[in-house]
Amino acid sequence: MSAHYFFGIKASPHVQKNLKEWQQILSQSMDFKIWTDPDDFHITIKFLGGCTDEIISAYVNELKNQEWPKAFSLKIGPAGYFGQKVRPRVFHASVENSTSLLIMKDQIDRAGEKLGFEKENRNFNPHITLAKKKAEGTSPLSKAEYPSIFDIEYPMRVEHVYLFRIHSDQTPKYEPVEKFVL
Repeated sequence: MSAHYFFGIKASPHVQKNLKEWQQILSQSMDFKIWTDPDDFHITIKFLGGCTDEIISAYVNELKNQEWPKAFSLKIGPAGYFGQKVRPRVFHASVENSTSLLIMKDQIDRAGEKLGFEKENRNFNPHITLAKKKAEGTSPLSKAEYPSIFDIEYPMRVEHVYLFRIHSDQTPKYEPVEKFVL
C-alpha cells in the first residue's frame, strides 16, 4: 500500500499556541471524536491521497521549477465550522483567502494536472481543523454569549509550503518530507 500525502502550510508556533487555547475552551462544551494535535495544525493546499515514490518524486521535481510567490502574511481566525452550527462535524480556524495563497494553490494544482491529479471542482476554503467527527455537546458558536476569543484573528507569516506524509497511526500524524521556500 502506498503512503498518503498532501501539500500544506504549517501553523506557526504562535498560532499553534492560540488555537490550542481554542481547543481547550471548546472541549468544555463539546466532545469530538478527533482532536487535532497542535503539532499537526496546518492549512491543506492539496490532498493527494495514496501515491507511489515515483509520482511523489515527479511532483516534487515539477514544483522545484516553480517561481513561488514571495513570503506573505495571512490572518488566521475567526473560528468556523462545517456542518450544523449547534453540532458541527468540523470545528476550525478560518484562514484568509489571500491572492498569494490562491496563486500557490493554482501552481500546485497545475503541476499536479500534468501528473494526472484532477483539479477539485469545489471552491478552495482554507482553514485549520481543530476537531472533527460527530460531536456531543453544543458548539459555543451557536450561543449568543459565546466567548469572544473565537473572534480573534492571528497574523501568520507564510515562508514555506510543505509536502506532508500522513502517518495515521502516529501522533503527530503529519511528517514534512519536502519544503519549498517562498
